[in-house]
Amino acid sequence: MSVLEFVLIALGFVFGLGATAWLTVRYDLRKANFRGERIPSIAGLAFVLAGDFIYGFEWLAGGEASRIFAAYFLTLMGFGILGLFDDLAGDRSVGGFRGHFRALAKGRLTTGAVKALGGGVLSLGAGWLIGDGNLWRFILAAALIALSANSLNLLDLRPGRCLFAFFCGAAALTVVLANVHQLNVGFSLFVAVGMAAILYPMDAGGQAMIGDTGANAFGGVLGVAASVILPPVWQAVVIALLIAFQFWCERHSLSKTIDGNPVLRGLDRKIGVRR
Repeated sequence: MSVLEFVLIALGFVFGLGATAWLTVRYDLRKANFRGERIPSIAGLAFVLAGDFIYGFEWLAGGEASRIFAAYFLTLMGFGILGLFDDLAGDRSVGGFRGHFRALAKGRLTTGAVKALGGGVLSLGAGWLIGDGNLWRFILAAALIALSANSLNLLDLRPGRCLFAFFCGAAALTVVLANVHQLNVGFSLFVAVGMAAILYPMDAGGQAMIGDTGANAFGGVLGVAASVILPPVWQAVVIALLIAFQFWCERHSLSKTIDGNPVLRGLDRKIGVRR
């Protein structure tokens, strides 16, 4: 990583964190958390602003990886906007894919349906950039991005869960990068890991929420990284696992399942505050 890239990351982080803090104070962007405490609710916006500052610069700089940086930029910007829309205007009376699309079938457009439809279009756009004319790669990338974004969003019900899952996914991808000696390919992922490390103490400690803004953004970026780093067979395996997770979450309560299993409950309480 060059000195210029270090400076770019530093500037992006300062911009993202500073702008988010100002917006939170200026417009009192706080919500009640699971304990009923009013805390900042869009901390994840810092990643959207910082990441797109960095990815946008790298994209405009051109080079062999410009299409990949464009995919990161589009994914982060799009999912960030959709998540922010849901954070600010979301209707929590309807939940799950089935709930949102049942409402849509009855003529009621929920913010969740907007996010699902918009996320699908965004995933197709980013997948097209990554596929670069390869139909199979396009399909895999689009599926990975959409499923990763929604999966991390499903986990963001308690402090720390979403970002912990992001760290696990990023660590697995880093191992793959190290084994093929292509750590330079992971620059964009490392940017996301850096911002996640800054936000994690606040999120896990119940001092701020990353919100749908952050959960969708981190998930989408993780999906882009997986589509760039993993071989096609492993991408297909991950997609199958994520689809299974989506269906499972439609029928079960994740929090109740975790609380009912001593091992999962113990791990969950180490991830973030629960009281």
